[in-house]
Amino acid sequence: MTLAEKLREEGLKEGLEKGKREERITTAIKLLTKKFGPLPEEFKSKISKLDAVTLEVIIDGIFDYESLDDVKKYIK
Repeated sequence: MTLAEKLREEGLKEGLEKGKREERITTAIKLLTKKFGPLPEEFKSKISKLDAVTLEVIIDGIFDYESLDDVKKYIK
């Protein structure tokens, strides 16, 4: 494999990971908004800075949350 091919492959992987993370951000915000109503902009901003694993935890727990306070424990 040439250097150009390796770089292209790394770029594709990075792009896919970034796309998945963006999708998780969108999903988390959408589900939380549907459950609790409009979210404060600061809350959305903090969610958009979370890593993919934390976003996945938030999405998976959506049915367990009774308030946004339950979600805040994942947001720093």
